[in-house]
Amino acid sequence: MKKILAVAIASAFAAPAFAATANVDVYGRINTAVSFMMDAEDGNDVQVTNFGSRLGFKGSEDLGGGLKAIWQIESSINGEEGAGTLAGRNTFIGLSGGWGTALVGKHDTPLKLVGRKVDLFGDTFADSRNLLGGFSDTRGNNVIAYATPSLSGFSALIAYTPDLTGSGTGADEDGDDGSNGSAYNLNVEYGNGPIYLGFAYGDGDYHDNNGVDEHMRFAGSYKFGDFKIVGQYDYVDVQDYDSYDAWMIGGSYTMGAMTFKGAYMTGEIEDADSDQWSLGVDYALSKRTTVYALYTNISGDFAVTSVANGVLDSVALGIGAGASDVVYADDDEVGAISIGVAHNF
Repeated sequence: MKKILAVAIASAFAAPAFAATANVDVYGRINTAVSFMMDAEDGNDVQVTNFGSRLGFKGSEDLGGGLKAIWQIESSINGEEGAGTLAGRNTFIGLSGGWGTALVGKHDTPLKLVGRKVDLFGDTFADSRNLLGGFSDTRGNNVIAYATPSLSGFSALIAYTPDLTGSGTGADEDGDDGSNGSAYNLNVEYGNGPIYLGFAYGDGDYHDNNGVDEHMRFAGSYKFGDFKIVGQYDYVDVQDYDSYDAWMIGGSYTMGAMTFKGAYMTGEIEDADSDQWSLGVDYALSKRTTVYALYTNISGDFAVTSVANGVLDSVALGIGAGASDVVYADDDEVGAISIGVAHNF
């Protein structure tokens, strides 16, 4: 009798907690690599690096009439040193229905999302953002966004933020003072079977305050059989300089559990340019776990991460966008062999 009563009491307390979390999905990704650096200055020859690891919670509630409330809280986690940032990644609340989706919170810009869909080496040392990042390719704070429903493969996403970095030090009414400010971003995408095409545009006071004007991006991919080809072109109107032009082309071939891939990209502004080429292979141990190895080489005249901040006089070359470690070349060239494992849950 005592045992039955104890079970009944436990069930009574457990039921409300279960009901409150019944629509919550827990998901995440752990991605860590060991990288061997060559020609690196002021950096370790061997690095253990975290790339885009995350822990997230998301859910929805049916409000009736085809309307749903949606939410997400996604935090960054650092698998190499046990650190992270609560709600540091896409975190928002919104409503969704047949008319589309509206949300407010922290979210990747529409321009960034287009680039992520064609990067064969995303979240590794060979990430395309080494040369095609910065400017509107970011994750914004205080975002107000609307996504259209898909119509015959076409969709669009529009986003606006009055304070992109959330520092509260935005520009005044004349667009002066402060490094922050408002920004707007949009994309138009088409996806149908093996074809993907995307266009994105970004501009605003945030750009002006950081030495750039409009940022445009074109991207596409095509899959035929076990082959896939990808491409991307970025144009950025840089104040007081010629435009920054960058492009990338890559391809992959899947053979059973193995995917072989390669990519080349280059960026140029006035008389300065940088190039990156990468080769790699992924091996799927399961649908959730992949081990990978790659080699990447980047060379040139400037650090694109510095250009993105409006500083064009740096001749140090950075590598590893999105990584927790950044190394520099002593002769404007650096290479890296990286071996890692990624698990999605």
